[in-house]
Amino acid sequence: MTFRYAPWLWLLAAVPFAALFLASRERVRERIARRFVSERLRGGASALRMLRPWALTLALALAVVALAGPSRGFITVPVTDRETNRVIVLDVSNSMRAQDIGTSRLTAAKAVARRLIEASNGRLALVEFEAVPEMVAPLTNDGDAVVAMLDSIQAGEVGQPGSDFGAALAAAQKVVESDPSTRADIVLISDGEDQGANLRDALRHARERGTPISTILVGTEQGSTIPMPDGPLRDDSGRVVTTYAHPEVLQQIAGATGGTFIANPFPAHALDPLLAFRGGTARQRSVRIPIDRYQWPLGLAFAFLLIGSIANRGAE
Repeated sequence: MTFRYAPWLWLLAAVPFAALFLASRERVRERIARRFVSERLRGGASALRMLRPWALTLALALAVVALAGPSRGFITVPVTDRETNRVIVLDVSNSMRAQDIGTSRLTAAKAVARRLIEASNGRLALVEFEAVPEMVAPLTNDGDAVVAMLDSIQAGEVGQPGSDFGAALAAAQKVVESDPSTRADIVLISDGEDQGANLRDALRHARERGTPISTILVGTEQGSTIPMPDGPLRDDSGRVVTTYAHPEVLQQIAGATGGTFIANPFPAHALDPLLAFRGGTARQRSVRIPIDRYQWPLGLAFAFLLIGSIANRGAE
């Protein structure tokens, strides 16, 4: 016999005190009745009356046992798990500071990533990148923790200016290959500005391993300046830099790996093609579930309450 809420059993320590209280109240009742009512007027009393305090005490004790959730025996239930892995790759280069979509590209990208995380039914990892990638969160089922880390991300925090898609996707592929038995995909969120030289190798590797890479564009082709703490970003010649979104690069990545390309998915259902990633390898397992037996002590408690009620008949 095991108990689901064993700490409730501590209430049994109060049962002896309840028994003493009920027994003393019964004696007081009888003494008062004999003092104020003559024996002839009191009428017949139930012979079971003396059992009433003990019946109520047993009912109280059994109710406490039922409250503790007793269980005995187990049933085995087959369960099928379908777990997927998803690696979100987020561009945090300085171009993501541009505000050509009503807010900064990074703010919009983080909002999109949050929607993907909250809709996930599998494990998630988060990688940020500039010229080099950096792991923010390894594969985990704790979506709340990933969201907390996502909220803390700032543009330029990696400290290596530029955007190298090839290096970022290679790092994401390593995360995927850490759990090769589980279906996985990669989601790249960026404005499409790639300044690296290894993208072709990363795409070939993803195709060979069967890893789809979906891409999400944030930004416009009209472009925008890049606000910095000391004014707009300038190049080495002192000219103001204008950054432009490049959907063609992200379309190439998605098309080469069997992924999905989405541009500025701000409407309510724009992300639905990625939220539908629900497949995964089926894993069968058996779960042993304890069988609740609280009905037994609870039924006995009601029985003793009924006995106490019957014993109360004939009371003065």
